[in-house]
Amino acid sequence: MSKIKIITDSGSDISWERAEELGIRMLPISFSFDAETYYRQGIDMSIDEYYTKLKESSVIPKTAQVTPIEYTDAFNEEYDNGYDTLIVVTISSKGSGMYQNAVLSSREVMEERGGEIIVIDTHGFSCMYGPAVIHSAHMLKEGKSKEEIVAYLEDVFTSMQTYFLVGDLEHLKKGGRINTATLVVANMLDIKPVLTVKDGIVVQKDKLRGNKRVLKKLVKNVEEDGFDLSGKTVILAYTADNSQIEELKGEISEVFENVKFIDFKIGSVVGSHIGPELAGIIFSDKYDFTDYED
Repeated sequence: MSKIKIITDSGSDISWERAEELGIRMLPISFSFDAETYYRQGIDMSIDEYYTKLKESSVIPKTAQVTPIEYTDAFNEEYDNGYDTLIVVTISSKGSGMYQNAVLSSREVMEERGGEIIVIDTHGFSCMYGPAVIHSAHMLKEGKSKEEIVAYLEDVFTSMQTYFLVGDLEHLKKGGRINTATLVVANMLDIKPVLTVKDGIVVQKDKLRGNKRVLKKLVKNVEEDGFDLSGKTVILAYTADNSQIEELKGEISEVFENVKFIDFKIGSVVGSHIGPELAGIIFSDKYDFTDYED
């Protein structure tokens, strides 16, 4: 019988404590403000300390992906620990080279040592895949098979829906996540774009004019797309502060009934590319998540 280990990266924004509790191996994505000193979120610097530094900094922090060597070392360590099947869940391959790094390393390790290493591209970021990884760890504890866990993960990542607003597009522009023309037009016409993640990358979904009732309009986007959040658990994501979250809850509750909310502070990986002012709605149109904490 296979002995299975679930491996992911800290871009999932699962806390280190929760990962240890559930037996998830988590590999750190580091960040730096000066390209010399790198920090690991939750180990070398807390999320709150990170956002304080981000707001004070004149530069956009850089993130350092998990390298092929780090993946190889982790895979070999887990083999040495007695695991022969590794399920590796990575941040979107369109936003990072980590999926490719994991695939490269998995091939080398399997060729040398056998076993099975399954690498899954989430096509998402942060709480788009963290909750599913946590659920897959619960599935493993319940005795679910490798096939059941992999099928769940591959399915759930196609079901994730995201709607979010950011206060400043400069971080997205400097990080290469949005083009200059979009930024110029948005600033000139006082347009606030509604952003989403499609096929693993951040894209503009809609344009909102002015700053009045933008959260109401954000919720309207969800409704117009045919999604019913009634009775579901919805993740409300934010970065530096949660000042808009209560208003967002009110707007959602005006349209949908009995919605359960999880307030979630996005970590440094996404924060480095999207900035300190984000308010977003994340949910699955097929699954429900209740075990994901700030």
